[in-house]
Amino acid sequence: MGVQTDPESGIREYSRARIFALMAVAVAAAAVAGLIFGSVRFCVGIVVGGLLSAVNFVWLESSTKGLFAQQAEGRRSIFPAARFILRYLALGVVLWGIYKLDVLPIAAVLIGLSAFAVAVVLDGFNSIFKSQR
Repeated sequence: MGVQTDPESGIREYSRARIFALMAVAVAAAAVAGLIFGSVRFCVGIVVGGLLSAVNFVWLESSTKGLFAQQAEGRRSIFPAARFILRYLALGVVLWGIYKLDVLPIAAVLIGLSAFAVAVVLDGFNSIFKSQR
């Protein structure tokens, strides 16, 4: 039909795309720095961490939407935050596996994993200074 039921969806899509772009820039900058000051293995660890960060962000968004949709429909679940906890558990298992198997430097993976936080902070600064004009 083309009727937009959520007037803020365009704003959210723009913000989501901006966060993904900032995450990509943060991972790319960190990977280049890792390659220059570290090794190829460290660089790959940062990229893998960045990919985990993107997957974590998408999963967070999905579980949040699911939780709010469930509440809006009036459905009750026994443990509504289960998807949030499952996300952290899965991420923890992956990180533990990387650490135990020594596949990549865990510090590099954690640096890449922090790309979401860096993107949110940069987006926040952008919003603050953009509104000052």
